[in-house]
Amino acid sequence: RQLLTESMIVAAAAATLGFLAAGWLMHAMSRLRMPFPMPVGYDFQPDGRVLLWAIALMVFTGLAFGLAPALQATRTDLLPALKEGGTVLVRRHRRLSLRNLLIVSQVAGTLTLLTVLGFSSFGIQTTLGVQAGFDLRNLYLVSLDPVRDGYSAEQSAALLEKLLERVKALSAITSATLTQSVPVSMPGSPLRILRPGDRAGLNALKHVVGRDYFVTTGIPILRGRGFRKEDETEPGKVIVSEALARQFWPAQDPVGRTFEIGDAPPGPPPLATLPWTAGERPSALAGGRRVFEVMGVVRDVAEGLTVQKPRPTIYFPLSPGDYRQPLLSGITLIVRAAPGTDALTAVQRELATLDSRLTPFDARSMQDQIYRFMTPLHVASWSYGFMWVFGLILAAVGLAGVTAYAVTHRRHEIGIRMALGAQKRDVLGLVMKDGAILIAAGMALGGAAAWAISRALAAFNATAGQITSTSTSDPAVIFGAPAMLAVLALIACYVPARRSLRIDPIVTLRQE
Repeated sequence: RQLLTESMIVAAAAATLGFLAAGWLMHAMSRLRMPFPMPVGYDFQPDGRVLLWAIALMVFTGLAFGLAPALQATRTDLLPALKEGGTVLVRRHRRLSLRNLLIVSQVAGTLTLLTVLGFSSFGIQTTLGVQAGFDLRNLYLVSLDPVRDGYSAEQSAALLEKLLERVKALSAITSATLTQSVPVSMPGSPLRILRPGDRAGLNALKHVVGRDYFVTTGIPILRGRGFRKEDETEPGKVIVSEALARQFWPAQDPVGRTFEIGDAPPGPPPLATLPWTAGERPSALAGGRRVFEVMGVVRDVAEGLTVQKPRPTIYFPLSPGDYRQPLLSGITLIVRAAPGTDALTAVQRELATLDSRLTPFDARSMQDQIYRFMTPLHVASWSYGFMWVFGLILAAVGLAGVTAYAVTHRRHEIGIRMALGAQKRDVLGLVMKDGAILIAAGMALGGAAAWAISRALAAFNATAGQITSTSTSDPAVIFGAPAMLAVLALIACYVPARRSLRIDPIVTLRQE
Protein backbone atom coordinates (compact mmCIF):
# COMPACT_ATOMS: atom_id res chain seq x y z
CA ARG A 1 0.00 0.00 0.00
CA GLN A 2 2.84 2.39 0.81
CA LEU A 3 4.55 1.76 -2.53
CA LEU A 4 1.27 2.27 -4.39
CA THR A 5 0.62 5.50 -2.51
CA GLU A 6 4.06 6.81 -3.37
CA SER A 7 3.50 5.92 -7.01
CA MET A 8 0.20 7.81 -7.09
CA ILE A 9 1.79 10.85 -5.41
CA VAL A 10 4.50 10.94 -8.08
CA ALA A 11 1.90 10.56 -10.85
CA ALA A 12 -0.26 13.34 -9.37
CA ALA A 13 2.73 15.68 -9.04
CA ALA A 14 3.75 15.02 -12.64
CA ALA A 15 0.17 15.54 -13.84
CA THR A 16 -0.05 18.85 -11.99
CA LEU A 17 3.17 20.12 -13.55
CA GLY A 18 1.98 18.95 -16.96
CA PHE A 19 -1.34 20.76 -16.57
CA LEU A 20 0.40 23.99 -15.53
CA ALA A 21 2.79 23.72 -18.48
CA ALA A 22 -0.12 23.06 -20.88
CA GLY A 23 -2.02 26.07 -19.49
CA TRP A 24 1.00 28.32 -19.95
CA LEU A 25 1.55 27.05 -23.48
CA MET A 26 -2.10 27.59 -24.44
CA HIS A 27 -1.96 31.11 -23.03
CA ALA A 28 1.16 31.84 -25.07
CA MET A 29 -0.43 30.43 -28.24
CA SER A 30 -3.59 32.51 -27.67
CA ARG A 31 -1.45 35.64 -27.87
CA LEU A 32 -0.02 34.58 -31.23
CA ARG A 33 -1.19 36.71 -34.15
CA MET A 34 -0.86 35.20 -37.57
CA PRO A 35 -0.05 37.58 -40.46
CA PHE A 36 -3.27 36.95 -42.37
CA PRO A 37 -5.03 39.48 -44.63
CA MET A 38 -7.70 39.94 -41.97
CA PRO A 39 -7.35 39.87 -38.15
CA VAL A 40 -7.19 36.27 -36.97
CA GLY A 41 -6.62 35.32 -33.35
CA TYR A 42 -6.65 32.09 -31.39
CA ASP A 43 -8.31 31.48 -28.06
CA PHE A 44 -6.97 28.23 -26.63
CA GLN A 45 -8.69 27.17 -23.42
CA PRO A 46 -8.48 23.91 -21.44
CA ASP A 47 -11.32 21.59 -22.38
CA GLY A 48 -13.06 19.88 -19.46
CA ARG A 49 -13.48 16.61 -21.33
CA VAL A 50 -9.82 16.48 -22.27
CA LEU A 51 -8.87 17.31 -18.69
CA LEU A 52 -11.03 14.46 -17.33
CA TRP A 53 -9.54 12.09 -19.87
CA ALA A 54 -6.01 13.15 -18.85
CA ILE A 55 -6.85 12.67 -15.15
CA ALA A 56 -8.26 9.20 -15.85
CA LEU A 57 -5.14 8.33 -17.86
CA MET A 58 -2.93 9.58 -15.03
CA VAL A 59 -4.79 7.46 -12.47
CA PHE A 60 -4.64 4.40 -14.72
CA THR A 61 -0.90 4.71 -15.40
CA GLY A 62 -0.17 5.41 -11.74
CA LEU A 63 -2.07 2.33 -10.67
CA ALA A 64 -0.86 0.09 -13.47
CA PHE A 65 2.83 0.90 -13.18
CA GLY A 66 2.76 1.27 -9.42
CA LEU A 67 0.82 -1.89 -8.71
CA ALA A 68 3.23 -4.27 -10.43
CA PRO A 69 6.28 -3.37 -8.29
CA ALA A 70 4.08 -3.21 -5.21
CA LEU A 71 2.77 -6.74 -5.76
CA GLN A 72 6.29 -7.96 -6.43
CA ALA A 73 7.47 -6.44 -3.15
CA THR A 74 4.78 -8.33 -1.21
CA ARG A 75 6.28 -11.65 -2.33
CA THR A 76 9.63 -10.91 -0.62
CA ASP A 77 10.72 -13.51 1.98
CA LEU A 78 10.81 -11.83 5.40
CA LEU A 79 13.91 -13.58 6.80
CA PRO A 80 16.33 -12.62 4.02
CA ALA A 81 14.82 -9.15 3.92
CA LEU A 82 15.63 -8.62 7.64
CA LYS A 83 19.25 -9.62 7.15
CA GLU A 84 21.96 -7.24 6.02
CA GLY A 85 21.81 -6.90 2.26
CA GLY A 86 18.43 -8.54 2.06
CA THR A 87 17.13 -5.76 -0.11
CA VAL A 88 19.58 -6.63 -2.85
CA LEU A 89 18.92 -10.32 -3.36
CA VAL A 90 20.37 -11.90 -6.43
CA ARG A 91 17.54 -12.24 -8.95
CA ARG A 92 17.55 -14.37 -11.99
CA HIS A 93 18.25 -12.18 -14.98
CA ARG A 94 15.67 -12.78 -17.68
CA ARG A 95 15.75 -11.55 -21.25
CA LEU A 96 11.95 -11.55 -21.51
CA SER A 97 10.65 -9.49 -18.62
CA LEU A 98 8.20 -6.66 -18.11
CA ARG A 99 11.07 -4.20 -17.70
CA ASN A 100 12.67 -5.25 -20.97
CA LEU A 101 9.33 -5.08 -22.77
CA LEU A 102 8.84 -1.56 -21.46
CA ILE A 103 12.28 -0.52 -22.73
CA VAL A 104 11.63 -2.02 -26.16
CA SER A 105 8.20 -0.39 -26.31
CA GLN A 106 9.57 2.98 -25.28
CA VAL A 107 12.33 2.90 -27.88
CA ALA A 108 9.91 1.72 -30.58
CA GLY A 109 7.31 4.35 -29.72
CA THR A 110 9.87 7.12 -29.51
CA LEU A 111 11.48 6.22 -32.82
CA THR A 112 8.06 6.09 -34.46
CA LEU A 113 7.23 9.53 -33.11
CA LEU A 114 10.61 11.01 -34.04
CA THR A 115 10.58 9.58 -37.54
CA VAL A 116 7.04 10.69 -38.36
CA LEU A 117 7.71 14.17 -36.94
CA GLY A 118 10.98 14.26 -38.84
CA PHE A 119 9.20 13.33 -42.06
CA SER A 120 6.71 16.13 -41.47
CA SER A 121 9.16 18.81 -40.33
CA PHE A 122 11.94 18.16 -42.84
CA GLY A 123 9.39 17.44 -45.55
CA ILE A 124 7.78 20.83 -45.03
CA GLN A 125 11.17 22.53 -45.07
CA THR A 126 12.16 20.86 -48.33
CA THR A 127 8.83 21.61 -50.01
CA LEU A 128 8.74 25.23 -48.84
CA GLY A 129 9.24 27.68 -51.62
CA VAL A 130 7.20 29.45 -54.22
CA GLN A 131 7.78 28.83 -57.88
CA ALA A 132 6.18 32.15 -58.64
CA GLY A 133 6.09 32.23 -62.42
CA PHE A 134 5.96 36.04 -62.42
CA ASP A 135 8.12 39.07 -61.55
CA LEU A 136 8.11 39.87 -57.80
CA ARG A 137 10.17 43.02 -58.01
CA ASN A 138 8.49 46.33 -57.19
CA LEU A 139 5.07 44.69 -56.95
CA TYR A 140 2.68 45.95 -54.25
CA LEU A 141 -0.86 45.12 -53.15
CA VAL A 142 -3.50 47.24 -51.41
CA SER A 143 -6.87 45.77 -50.35
CA LEU A 144 -10.02 47.89 -50.46
CA ASP A 145 -13.73 47.46 -49.75
CA PRO A 146 -15.82 50.54 -50.57
CA VAL A 147 -19.03 48.74 -49.60
CA ARG A 148 -17.65 48.21 -46.11
CA ASP A 149 -16.73 51.91 -45.98
CA GLY A 150 -20.34 52.93 -46.63
CA TYR A 151 -20.60 53.16 -50.41
CA SER A 152 -23.51 51.71 -52.31
CA ALA A 153 -22.95 48.98 -54.89
CA GLU A 154 -23.13 51.42 -57.81
CA GLN A 155 -20.88 53.96 -56.07
CA SER A 156 -18.37 51.22 -55.29
CA ALA A 157 -18.01 50.19 -58.94
CA ALA A 158 -17.67 53.79 -60.14
CA LEU A 159 -15.19 54.70 -57.39
CA LEU A 160 -12.90 51.74 -58.09
CA GLU A 161 -12.86 52.53 -61.81
CA LYS A 162 -11.92 56.15 -61.08
CA LEU A 163 -9.27 55.03 -58.58
CA LEU A 164 -7.66 52.74 -61.14
CA GLU A 165 -7.38 55.53 -63.69
CA ARG A 166 -5.85 57.97 -61.19
CA VAL A 167 -3.33 55.41 -59.88
CA LYS A 168 -2.19 54.59 -63.42
CA ALA A 169 -1.50 58.27 -63.94
CA LEU A 170 0.94 58.45 -61.02
CA SER A 171 4.59 58.85 -61.99
CA ALA A 172 5.66 56.23 -59.43
CA ILE A 173 3.39 53.58 -61.00
CA THR A 174 4.18 51.83 -64.27
CA SER A 175 1.04 49.65 -64.35
CA ALA A 176 -1.93 48.81 -62.13
CA THR A 177 -4.92 46.49 -62.00
CA LEU A 178 -7.87 45.63 -59.79
CA THR A 179 -8.41 41.97 -58.96
CA GLN A 180 -10.26 39.61 -56.70
CA SER A 181 -7.58 36.91 -56.80
CA VAL A 182 -3.95 37.66 -56.03
CA PRO A 183 -0.81 35.74 -56.98
CA VAL A 184 0.52 33.22 -54.47
CA SER A 185 -2.66 32.69 -52.50
CA MET A 186 -4.75 29.77 -51.36
CA PRO A 187 -7.00 28.62 -54.21
CA GLY A 188 -10.73 28.42 -53.61
CA SER A 189 -13.22 25.81 -54.69
CA PRO A 190 -12.27 23.90 -57.84
CA LEU A 191 -14.39 23.83 -60.99
CA ARG A 192 -15.23 20.89 -63.19
CA ILE A 193 -14.69 21.63 -66.88
CA LEU A 194 -15.99 19.47 -69.71
CA ARG A 195 -15.51 19.35 -73.45
CA PRO A 196 -18.73 19.82 -75.42
CA GLY A 197 -20.27 16.42 -75.96
CA ASP A 198 -17.65 14.68 -73.85
CA ARG A 199 -18.25 13.39 -70.33
CA ALA A 200 -14.53 13.25 -69.48
CA GLY A 201 -13.75 16.28 -67.34
CA LEU A 202 -10.95 17.98 -65.52
CA ASN A 203 -10.77 19.81 -62.20
CA ALA A 204 -9.47 23.37 -62.47
CA LEU A 205 -8.86 26.25 -60.08
CA LYS A 206 -10.79 29.49 -60.46
CA HIS A 207 -9.32 33.02 -60.35
CA VAL A 208 -11.16 36.29 -60.97
CA VAL A 209 -8.84 39.04 -62.24
CA GLY A 210 -9.13 42.46 -63.85
CA ARG A 211 -7.78 43.79 -67.11
CA ASP A 212 -4.03 44.45 -67.18
CA TYR A 213 -3.63 41.79 -64.47
CA PHE A 214 -1.10 39.78 -66.44
CA VAL A 215 0.83 42.87 -67.55
CA THR A 216 1.04 44.21 -63.99
CA THR A 217 2.05 40.96 -62.34
CA GLY A 218 4.41 39.96 -65.10
CA ILE A 219 2.70 36.65 -65.87
CA PRO A 220 3.61 35.97 -69.51
CA ILE A 221 0.79 35.49 -72.01
CA LEU A 222 1.97 32.58 -74.14
CA ARG A 223 -0.88 32.57 -76.69
CA GLY A 224 -3.80 34.82 -77.47
CA ARG A 225 -4.44 38.01 -75.50
CA GLY A 226 -5.34 39.29 -72.05
CA PHE A 227 -8.61 40.73 -70.81
CA ARG A 228 -9.98 44.00 -72.15
CA LYS A 229 -12.63 46.34 -70.83
CA GLU A 230 -15.35 44.87 -73.04
CA ASP A 231 -14.65 41.39 -71.66
CA GLU A 232 -15.84 42.50 -68.22
CA THR A 233 -19.42 42.98 -69.46
CA GLU A 234 -19.41 40.23 -72.10
CA PRO A 235 -19.67 36.86 -70.38
CA GLY A 236 -18.09 33.72 -71.74
CA LYS A 237 -14.48 34.84 -72.27
CA VAL A 238 -11.74 33.21 -70.16
CA ILE A 239 -7.98 32.70 -70.08
CA VAL A 240 -6.46 29.36 -69.09
CA SER A 241 -3.13 28.29 -67.68
CA GLU A 242 -0.51 26.35 -69.58
CA ALA A 243 -1.16 23.25 -67.44
CA LEU A 244 -4.86 23.24 -68.32
CA ALA A 245 -4.16 23.71 -72.03
CA ARG A 246 -1.57 20.94 -71.98
CA GLN A 247 -3.89 18.47 -70.26
CA PHE A 248 -7.16 19.40 -71.97
CA TRP A 249 -5.93 20.06 -75.53
CA PRO A 250 -2.60 18.23 -75.91
CA ALA A 251 -0.63 19.16 -79.04
CA GLN A 252 -3.41 21.59 -80.07
CA ASP A 253 -3.88 25.36 -80.04
CA PRO A 254 -6.41 26.07 -77.26
CA VAL A 255 -7.17 29.66 -78.34
CA GLY A 256 -10.72 29.86 -79.69
CA ARG A 257 -11.75 26.49 -78.26
CA THR A 258 -14.71 26.14 -75.93
CA PHE A 259 -15.53 24.12 -72.84
CA GLU A 260 -18.33 23.80 -70.33
CA ILE A 261 -18.33 24.39 -66.60
CA GLY A 262 -19.97 21.37 -65.00
CA ASP A 263 -21.02 20.58 -61.47
CA ALA A 264 -18.45 21.07 -58.72
CA PRO A 265 -16.56 17.98 -57.57
CA PRO A 266 -18.22 16.14 -54.69
CA GLY A 267 -17.25 16.97 -51.13
CA PRO A 268 -16.50 20.21 -49.29
CA PRO A 269 -14.25 22.83 -50.93
CA PRO A 270 -10.62 22.33 -49.92
CA LEU A 271 -9.33 24.61 -47.15
CA ALA A 272 -12.52 26.67 -47.33
CA THR A 273 -12.17 27.88 -43.77
CA LEU A 274 -8.77 29.51 -44.19
CA PRO A 275 -8.65 33.32 -44.27
CA TRP A 276 -7.54 33.32 -47.91
CA THR A 277 -10.84 31.83 -49.01
CA ALA A 278 -13.09 33.32 -46.35
CA GLY A 279 -16.16 34.87 -47.85
CA GLU A 280 -16.00 32.94 -51.08
CA ARG A 281 -19.43 33.07 -52.60
CA PRO A 282 -21.21 31.57 -55.61
CA SER A 283 -20.82 33.60 -58.78
CA ALA A 284 -22.55 33.74 -62.12
CA LEU A 285 -21.25 30.25 -62.78
CA ALA A 286 -23.94 28.82 -60.54
CA GLY A 287 -27.25 27.77 -61.97
CA GLY A 288 -26.48 25.29 -64.73
CA ARG A 289 -23.77 24.67 -67.29
CA ARG A 290 -22.31 27.44 -69.40
CA VAL A 291 -19.99 27.45 -72.39
CA PHE A 292 -16.79 29.51 -72.28
CA GLU A 293 -14.32 30.43 -75.00
CA VAL A 294 -10.56 30.50 -74.45
CA MET A 295 -8.99 33.84 -75.39
CA GLY A 296 -5.46 33.19 -74.19
CA VAL A 297 -2.99 30.93 -72.43
CA VAL A 298 -0.69 32.14 -69.64
CA ARG A 299 2.24 30.64 -67.81
CA ASP A 300 1.58 28.53 -64.72
CA VAL A 301 1.72 30.29 -61.34
CA ALA A 302 2.34 28.76 -57.90
CA GLU A 303 -0.78 27.35 -56.25
CA GLY A 304 -0.98 25.89 -52.75
CA LEU A 305 1.41 25.91 -49.83
CA THR A 306 4.02 23.50 -51.15
CA VAL A 307 6.11 23.15 -54.26
CA GLN A 308 4.15 20.87 -56.55
CA LYS A 309 3.22 20.27 -60.15
CA PRO A 310 1.32 23.11 -61.87
CA ARG A 311 -2.44 22.83 -61.49
CA PRO A 312 -4.98 23.65 -64.22
CA THR A 313 -6.33 27.16 -63.70
CA ILE A 314 -9.05 29.30 -65.29
CA TYR A 315 -8.99 33.11 -65.13
CA PHE A 316 -12.36 34.89 -65.33
CA PRO A 317 -12.67 38.64 -65.95
CA LEU A 318 -13.54 40.86 -63.00
CA SER A 319 -17.09 42.12 -63.63
CA PRO A 320 -18.94 45.15 -62.22
CA GLY A 321 -20.90 42.72 -60.06
CA ASP A 322 -17.67 41.77 -58.28
CA TYR A 323 -17.07 45.44 -57.47
CA ARG A 324 -20.52 45.74 -55.97
CA GLN A 325 -20.19 42.67 -53.74
CA PRO A 326 -16.54 42.13 -52.74
CA LEU A 327 -15.34 39.15 -50.75
CA LEU A 328 -14.32 39.52 -47.12
CA SER A 329 -10.76 40.01 -48.35
CA GLY A 330 -11.98 42.90 -50.51
CA ILE A 331 -10.86 44.03 -53.95
CA THR A 332 -7.09 44.19 -54.32
CA LEU A 333 -5.27 46.96 -56.15
CA ILE A 334 -2.00 45.59 -57.55
CA VAL A 335 0.57 48.13 -58.73
CA ARG A 336 3.95 47.82 -60.39
CA ALA A 337 6.20 50.60 -59.12
CA ALA A 338 9.08 52.31 -60.82
CA PRO A 339 12.43 51.31 -59.29
CA GLY A 340 13.42 53.43 -56.30
CA THR A 341 9.94 54.86 -55.61
CA ASP A 342 7.67 54.52 -52.57
CA ALA A 343 4.62 53.08 -54.30
CA LEU A 344 2.55 52.35 -51.19
CA THR A 345 2.85 55.90 -49.88
CA ALA A 346 1.94 57.33 -53.28
CA VAL A 347 -1.12 55.07 -53.58
CA GLN A 348 -2.32 55.79 -50.05
CA ARG A 349 -1.92 59.54 -50.65
CA GLU A 350 -3.99 59.22 -53.80
CA LEU A 351 -6.66 57.29 -51.91
CA ALA A 352 -6.88 60.04 -49.28
CA THR A 353 -7.14 62.67 -52.01
CA LEU A 354 -9.86 60.80 -53.86
CA ASP A 355 -12.08 60.22 -50.79
CA SER A 356 -11.09 60.17 -47.14
CA ARG A 357 -13.77 57.57 -46.40
CA LEU A 358 -12.04 54.99 -48.58
CA THR A 359 -9.78 53.18 -46.14
CA PRO A 360 -7.19 50.59 -47.28
CA PHE A 361 -6.95 47.76 -44.76
CA ASP A 362 -4.10 45.63 -46.05
CA ALA A 363 -1.14 47.22 -47.82
CA ARG A 364 1.90 45.00 -48.43
CA SER A 365 4.56 44.06 -50.92
CA MET A 366 4.51 40.82 -52.87
CA GLN A 367 7.38 39.55 -50.69
CA ASP A 368 5.17 40.15 -47.63
CA GLN A 369 2.32 38.33 -49.38
CA ILE A 370 4.54 35.28 -49.93
CA TYR A 371 5.76 35.40 -46.33
CA ARG A 372 2.17 35.44 -45.06
CA PHE A 373 1.26 32.64 -47.40
CA MET A 374 4.04 30.41 -46.08
CA THR A 375 3.60 31.31 -42.39
CA PRO A 376 1.30 28.35 -41.50
CA LEU A 377 3.86 25.90 -42.84
CA HIS A 378 6.70 27.63 -40.99
CA VAL A 379 4.69 27.44 -37.75
CA ALA A 380 3.86 23.78 -38.38
CA SER A 381 7.49 22.94 -39.10
CA TRP A 382 8.72 24.60 -35.89
CA SER A 383 5.96 22.92 -33.89
CA TYR A 384 6.97 19.51 -35.21
CA GLY A 385 10.58 20.30 -34.40
CA PHE A 386 9.68 21.28 -30.82
CA MET A 387 7.73 18.05 -30.32
CA TRP A 388 10.66 16.13 -31.83
CA VAL A 389 13.12 17.54 -29.27
CA PHE A 390 10.64 17.09 -26.42
CA GLY A 391 10.06 13.45 -27.36
CA LEU A 392 13.80 12.83 -27.52
CA ILE A 393 14.28 14.26 -24.01
CA LEU A 394 11.43 12.17 -22.61
CA ALA A 395 12.89 9.04 -24.16
CA ALA A 396 16.34 9.73 -22.70
CA VAL A 397 14.96 10.37 -19.21
CA GLY A 398 12.81 7.26 -19.32
CA LEU A 399 15.59 5.00 -20.55
CA ALA A 400 18.03 6.34 -17.98
CA GLY A 401 15.51 5.73 -15.17
CA VAL A 402 14.67 2.19 -16.23
CA THR A 403 18.34 1.30 -16.76
CA ALA A 404 19.29 2.73 -13.35
CA TYR A 405 16.53 0.63 -11.78
CA ALA A 406 17.85 -2.47 -13.55
CA VAL A 407 21.44 -1.77 -12.42
CA THR A 408 20.25 -1.33 -8.83
CA HIS A 409 18.67 -4.78 -8.86
CA ARG A 410 21.85 -6.30 -10.31
CA ARG A 411 24.26 -4.71 -7.86
CA HIS A 412 24.70 -8.00 -5.98
CA GLU A 413 25.41 -9.91 -9.18
CA ILE A 414 27.85 -7.25 -10.38
CA GLY A 415 29.63 -7.20 -7.03
CA ILE A 416 30.09 -10.99 -7.08
CA ARG A 417 31.46 -10.85 -10.64
CA MET A 418 33.96 -8.19 -9.63
CA ALA A 419 34.94 -10.20 -6.55
CA LEU A 420 35.62 -13.19 -8.80
CA GLY A 421 38.00 -11.15 -10.97
CA ALA A 422 35.82 -9.41 -13.53
CA GLN A 423 37.37 -6.19 -14.83
CA LYS A 424 35.49 -2.90 -14.92
CA ARG A 425 35.33 -2.99 -18.69
CA ASP A 426 33.72 -6.45 -18.48
CA VAL A 427 31.04 -5.19 -16.11
CA LEU A 428 30.46 -2.11 -18.21
CA GLY A 429 30.20 -4.20 -21.36
CA LEU A 430 27.73 -6.56 -19.64
CA VAL A 431 25.32 -3.78 -18.78
CA MET A 432 25.77 -1.95 -22.08
CA LYS A 433 25.30 -5.13 -24.08
CA ASP A 434 21.92 -5.81 -22.50
CA GLY A 435 20.85 -2.22 -23.14
CA ALA A 436 22.09 -2.27 -26.73
CA ILE A 437 20.13 -5.45 -27.52
CA LEU A 438 16.92 -3.92 -26.17
CA ILE A 439 17.54 -0.66 -28.01
CA ALA A 440 18.18 -2.48 -31.29
CA ALA A 441 14.97 -4.48 -30.93
CA GLY A 442 12.97 -1.33 -30.17
CA MET A 443 14.47 0.54 -33.09
CA ALA A 444 13.63 -2.26 -35.50
CA LEU A 445 9.99 -2.24 -34.37
CA GLY A 446 9.88 1.57 -34.36
CA GLY A 447 11.30 1.84 -37.86
CA ALA A 448 8.70 -0.56 -39.23
CA ALA A 449 5.88 1.30 -37.45
CA ALA A 450 7.12 4.68 -38.72
CA TRP A 451 7.25 3.39 -42.30
CA ALA A 452 3.71 2.00 -42.03
CA ILE A 453 2.34 5.25 -40.58
CA SER A 454 4.03 7.40 -43.23
CA ARG A 455 2.57 5.20 -45.97
CA ALA A 456 -0.88 5.45 -44.37
CA LEU A 457 -0.60 9.26 -44.23
CA ALA A 458 0.48 9.35 -47.85
CA ALA A 459 -2.54 7.27 -48.86
CA PHE A 460 -4.89 9.42 -46.79
CA ASN A 461 -3.80 12.86 -48.02
CA ALA A 462 -2.06 13.86 -51.25
CA THR A 463 -0.17 16.78 -49.66
CA ALA A 464 1.03 14.54 -46.83
CA GLY A 465 2.13 12.01 -49.42
CA GLN A 466 4.11 14.67 -51.26
CA ILE A 467 5.75 15.83 -48.04
CA THR A 468 6.64 12.35 -46.83
CA SER A 469 7.89 11.23 -50.22
CA THR A 470 10.14 14.29 -50.38
CA SER A 471 11.48 13.82 -46.87
CA THR A 472 12.01 10.06 -47.15
CA SER A 473 14.48 10.70 -49.95
CA ASP A 474 16.63 12.77 -47.58
CA PRO A 475 19.27 10.69 -45.75
CA ALA A 476 19.19 13.16 -42.85
CA VAL A 477 15.60 12.15 -42.14
CA ILE A 478 15.98 8.41 -42.73
CA PHE A 479 19.15 7.95 -40.68
CA GLY A 480 19.18 11.09 -38.53
CA ALA A 481 16.41 10.22 -36.07
CA PRO A 482 17.47 6.56 -35.54
CA ALA A 483 21.13 7.54 -35.14
CA MET A 484 20.40 10.34 -32.68
CA LEU A 485 18.00 8.19 -30.69
CA ALA A 486 20.51 5.33 -30.60
CA VAL A 487 23.31 7.60 -29.37
CA LEU A 488 21.10 9.21 -26.74
CA ALA A 489 19.72 5.84 -25.61
CA LEU A 490 23.22 4.38 -25.25
CA ILE A 491 24.29 7.43 -23.25
CA ALA A 492 21.21 6.98 -21.06
CA CYS A 493 22.31 3.37 -20.47
CA TYR A 494 25.97 4.28 -20.01
CA VAL A 495 25.45 6.74 -17.16
CA PRO A 496 23.84 4.24 -14.73
CA ALA A 497 26.15 1.49 -16.01
CA ARG A 498 29.13 3.66 -15.14
CA ARG A 499 27.81 4.03 -11.62
CA SER A 500 27.78 0.25 -11.25
CA LEU A 501 31.58 0.27 -11.36
CA ARG A 502 31.63 1.91 -7.93
CA ILE A 503 30.34 -1.28 -6.29
CA ASP A 504 32.69 -2.57 -3.57
CA PRO A 505 33.15 -6.39 -3.87
CA ILE A 506 33.97 -6.66 -0.13
CA VAL A 507 30.58 -5.20 0.80
CA THR A 508 28.94 -7.60 -1.63
CA LEU A 509 30.69 -10.63 -0.08
CA ARG A 510 29.69 -9.53 3.45
CA GLN A 511 26.07 -9.34 2.28
CA GLU A 512 26.41 -12.80 0.80
